[in-house]
Amino acid sequence: MGKNWIESTFHTKKAVIGLVHMQPLPGDPYYDEKGGMEKVIEMARHDVRCLQEGGVDGLLFSNEFSTPYLSKVGPETVAAMAYVMGALKDEIKLPYGNDCISDDMASISLASATGALFTRGVFHGTWATSAGLCNSDGGGAVRLKHQLSIPDFKLVHYLMPESSADLGCRDAISIMKPTYFLDRPDAIAVAGMVAGQKADANVMKKCREAFPDAVIFAATGVRINNVQDYMDTVDGFFIGTGFKRDGVFRNEIDQNRVSEFMNKVKELRKKYDEDCNL
Repeated sequence: MGKNWIESTFHTKKAVIGLVHMQPLPGDPYYDEKGGMEKVIEMARHDVRCLQEGGVDGLLFSNEFSTPYLSKVGPETVAAMAYVMGALKDEIKLPYGNDCISDDMASISLASATGALFTRGVFHGTWATSAGLCNSDGGGAVRLKHQLSIPDFKLVHYLMPESSADLGCRDAISIMKPTYFLDRPDAIAVAGMVAGQKADANVMKKCREAFPDAVIFAATGVRINNVQDYMDTVDGFFIGTGFKRDGVFRNEIDQNRVSEFMNKVKELRKKYDEDCNL
């Protein structure tokens, strides 16, 4: 559960992971049949290039636009994501993860084929969400990693899913405590209510106090004007909307926004990285 995997994987103590939001895929209601998979690949290629050239530390591929989301994705989604990542393999220069949204088992299965190093998901608790009940299977997830011979694949646990509440009305940090002790999560991700919404900095601080040795990510809503609020508390950032053109969720990645953000982060994190000679 230590922080060494952040430092050894991303060569910094404060890693910035840029999200590659795949366009709707075959089987999704909004899939562009005319543009087909070539359009999906080209748009993902654009985002990968902008993120890499903008200076991020890692990438996370997700089926972000497979809306409305399913609790269990179809095999066509996993196949399409693998196809896109395979098509871009020679262009990917950074450590990367993959995320089949709301389907942790599919994310792990996908990683066994793509070589992804991490995912983020809901591995504990039962939650009432805007899409219905979310019932986790952390034990099954760890066993699947074992069965697929990817024991080093990292599971980043959401403190709580977006747009959700615990079914028993318990505090999210209280629920995480037995999970942290028994399941040994590789990291904890704290998110806002929806994509692009800032995570509560006070919740982040309480999470750090409760789990001082944990790897903690700010998962949503991080932008150039608030990143400094999190630097003392977290070990990494997942950023999607903040890197998009005009900061709009459905737009493409804007390399200038990425570069400006990373220039600020690199300055802010100097003191942390100097402490461990990174």
